[in-house]
Amino acid sequence: MHKVLEFVKQKADVPVWLVGTSRGTVSATAAAIKLQGEMAGVVLTSSVVSYKKPGAVPRQDLDRIKVPVLVLHHAKDACPLCQPHEVPAILRGLKNAPIKKEIMVSGGGNPTGNVCEALHWHGFIGAERETVDLIANWIKAPTN
Repeated sequence: MHKVLEFVKQKADVPVWLVGTSRGTVSATAAAIKLQGEMAGVVLTSSVVSYKKPGAVPRQDLDRIKVPVLVLHHAKDACPLCQPHEVPAILRGLKNAPIKKEIMVSGGGNPTGNVCEALHWHGFIGAERETVDLIANWIKAPTN
């Protein structure tokens, strides 16, 4: 991840944000902990929050993250590892993040297939544009 961040910074002189979705939130969180100061912030969408899962976001050393963090989740996410009621545990752990925010998306529609995949609430089905806009606008001006 260090090499990827280094490469991106060489190509563009802009703040680099890590965005992780579902199992990618485990990696994005681990990178934010390990690579202090190498990124501008982190966005976690459809986070793995179940304490039953090794590496789940709330099980990591979240108090070591010192960059802004946006936690974005769908209120109807039915993936067993990503239950919306467990999402606040992430915010509680981010004791040293200068800015942290949780956004629960409730829009969209017509979910189909596996509840842990993109065409269901887990992937913000029918609310993709709204979700991307929320992320982009928050990155432009992070607030609690």
